[in-house]
Amino acid sequence: MPYHVVAFTMAQVRQGALEFQRQLSAALRETKDLKVYSVSPFDLEERRRFKDRFGGDVVYFFNDAARDLIQLQGSDLQFAAEISDSELPRRRTLVVGIPD
Repeated sequence: MPYHVVAFTMAQVRQGALEFQRQLSAALRETKDLKVYSVSPFDLEERRRFKDRFGGDVVYFFNDAARDLIQLQGSDLQFAAEISDSELPRRRTLVVGIPD
């Protein structure tokens, strides 16, 4: 399954770019297959690697369901790339979704 990458600068985060978390979390009652991951805050090397690769201070990975729903809601998130499951960070944090 592909994941869709969004990278934010710290300035964007301070300006409210993480509002998508609230929107998607509210939708979990109806759509349980939403998944959004971020690089684990405890893995500094991995965070640096993804920052260098995608150009943001904070990088998120949306599954298809999360991307589709956020776009339906009219969000202007800019998806920078698409990656496969195998390219996800080894250590990651589930930001939106129900753990498997």
